[in-house]
Amino acid sequence: METAKAVRIGRALSEADLVIIGVSNGLDMAEELNLFRADTHFQEAYGDLALADGIGCILQGLAFPDENVRRRWSERCHQKEYVEYEPSPLMNGLRRLTEHADTFVITCNIDGHFVRAGFNENRVLETEGSIRTSIDERRLAHPDVLATAQLEELERLVQAHRNGRVTILELGVGVRNGVIKRMLVQIANACEHATYIVFNYSQAMAPDASCETILVDGDMTPAFEEIAQCRL
Repeated sequence: METAKAVRIGRALSEADLVIIGVSNGLDMAEELNLFRADTHFQEAYGDLALADGIGCILQGLAFPDENVRRRWSERCHQKEYVEYEPSPLMNGLRRLTEHADTFVITCNIDGHFVRAGFNENRVLETEGSIRTSIDERRLAHPDVLATAQLEELERLVQAHRNGRVTILELGVGVRNGVIKRMLVQIANACEHATYIVFNYSQAMAPDASCETILVDGDMTPAFEEIAQCRL
């Protein structure tokens, strides 16, 4: 990433009153968690279950038709990806870059990493649930008590800061994840001074939003390291 771009992003974050972080599988993959592939981590953490149940990836185990198999995979996933999770340098850097501002996270990731990394649970909206609570792909269509409170908090924050400095980070959100992209664009268009920053590997696409946009195509980990260096 060009130094000038890193400086622009660092300034947008440091001057922000409100930071909205939208997250999908790309961030998990940057932290070396892939729910869709039988990689080295899968073999080490789930190899015995995979062999016993004939499962080829974490997501397949969590969605298996048999309830007993689903329970075994959910329990193992909770242990390995939540209880034993240690925040990566990327996640720690993200927290440090945003902790001065009101920060709200919208994520379809089900691993609970943001809460484990120290982000405020009341401001982490897990759109498809979580292995630390329950997985529910229709959570936004039928919000539970926590999701309802989080949506209300998000609306309150946007209203409170709509005339201030708002920075939106879209991290690893694929083109098919319309739910999170639509929410972020709505927030951007509702705010007077928004900066919308997209991080993605080969899919860094400009949003349909009337605000300043910065696109970062590539690996998030070195990008955030460079942004942190530019802020020193």
